[in-house]
Amino acid sequence: MLWLVGGFVSLCGSLMALEFGTGIPVSGGLKNYLERSIPNRRLLGTCFYIFYCTFLQVSTSSAISFANYILLAAGQEVTTWKMRGIAIASVSFAVLIFAFFPRAAMYTNNVFGAIKIIMLLFVIFTGFAALGGHIKLEEKPDNFDPKTLFHGTKTNAYDISTALLNCIFSYQGYDQVNAILSEVRNPARTLKIAMPVAMAIVTTLNILANVAYFAGVSIAQFRDNGVTVAGSLFLNVFGDKAGNQVLPVLVALSALGHLISMSKSISVVLQVLAKEDVLIFNDIFTTSKPFGSPLAGLCVVWAVTVIFVCAPPPGDAYDFVVSLTSYPYTLMLFFCAVGAFKLRYFDKDWDPPYRAPIVGLILFILACLFLLIAPFIPPEENNSSLPYYLSSVVSLSITMLGVVWYFLKFVLVPFLFRYKLVPIYKDLTDGSRMIRYKRISKE
Repeated sequence: MLWLVGGFVSLCGSLMALEFGTGIPVSGGLKNYLERSIPNRRLLGTCFYIFYCTFLQVSTSSAISFANYILLAAGQEVTTWKMRGIAIASVSFAVLIFAFFPRAAMYTNNVFGAIKIIMLLFVIFTGFAALGGHIKLEEKPDNFDPKTLFHGTKTNAYDISTALLNCIFSYQGYDQVNAILSEVRNPARTLKIAMPVAMAIVTTLNILANVAYFAGVSIAQFRDNGVTVAGSLFLNVFGDKAGNQVLPVLVALSALGHLISMSKSISVVLQVLAKEDVLIFNDIFTTSKPFGSPLAGLCVVWAVTVIFVCAPPPGDAYDFVVSLTSYPYTLMLFFCAVGAFKLRYFDKDWDPPYRAPIVGLILFILACLFLLIAPFIPPEENNSSLPYYLSSVVSLSITMLGVVWYFLKFVLVPFLFRYKLVPIYKDLTDGSRMIRYKRISKE
């Protein structure tokens, strides 16, 4: 049920992103939309986005998932440092291939993306086989028995919001193409076709995949296996060799594809931010020399991913990282949705080729509000070794550093040293525009 709700909420969010994408068809994504939503403080929206993009919009969860499935395929025990070592190696590969062979990296990513779709379809067909009784367990899972269907269900707001955030995390990515729209041919037309089709496909696959898991995996296996639940499904249906060796490798490759795509989108957005003179060492982050890729941004992606792979306790690492990413992402989308509502009724210059349904926009705002408030409501029990509110507080604190950065760089320091910042614009050879702020004394 929550996967259905998560799919609907994400659909509403994707339609909001579609309106912004067709109205602002350039690279930058959420950064551009936050800027447009705060017209009198454009740079506040930019700085607010910086720390989320730099520290929280990472692909750590895919690195952890890749490591777990590779260890499963190799028949190795999942220990803390084995998992961390393989996760670091995977993100290193993703960053290096895009750094030195950017064109080959995108072809590789497309191949891995195809593998991900094939694997989801295979999971679904495997689930149907389990429903038909083709399963190698003496005691078959009976998760769809009406008598026990909702046994053990938790109904408090914290657990529902946490589960829903995790569901929405799997739908995330619908705004990633908006981050590199300058590289898309005819972006408005492409978005209007690609985004609804992609959301329909992903929602259908995610829901059917979960039906498959419940058809072939017991509740006890769900609790014990954590990230590698697909491995349990394959093991139960196909036996030891396929379930523990061949198929987990394909799941790992799909996670690796996500690592490569996120390395590209995050590093490109950091490059866009550097062009607007809001980072430190902006000239270094702006350049794409010598291999045609944003090397400085890729170094940041690698460093932050490694930190988040190693920092959390191993047992809670995946859930903590997912929550750390999902909460500020929801906050950003909430501000953008409110901004889209404001632009529609209070900005006469806002006239995008596509407008999201107003009902969907309102429902999305309300859903985001629930997801932002509920994680601070104490759960009935906390099975994690970490405080229940920790990921929300940490992610919110990191994101709010952007507000501090804005007031320091653009308000307080210029006031104390009595100068004003005047933007100087320069057109670049790739068709984009770079801004550098020049200090002009007020005296």
